[in-house]
Amino acid sequence: MSRTSRLGRSHPGPEWRVSHRAARTDWTDTVERCAACHARVDMRDDHYQMVLDRDVDGPGKLTFERQRVVFCDESCADEWSQHV
Repeated sequence: MSRTSRLGRSHPGPEWRVSHRAARTDWTDTVERCAACHARVDMRDDHYQMVLDRDVDGPGKLTFERQRVVFCDESCADEWSQHV
């Protein structure tokens, strides 16, 4: 079983790994903040996102946690990922 959440404004620890990077346009009308420059990102417009995973030991089984990070564009994603 996995759990997906949005990452806070801080950078994740070394146990997190990037599992997916992609340009996106979502069908939702929400607005989020770019993790790098903190600009407003309308999820209906072109933007970029990363999905981060980490293993989590649970009783009797290995599970993982997944977090999504949103960016204005690929250059913000590249800048942010240099600090991961």
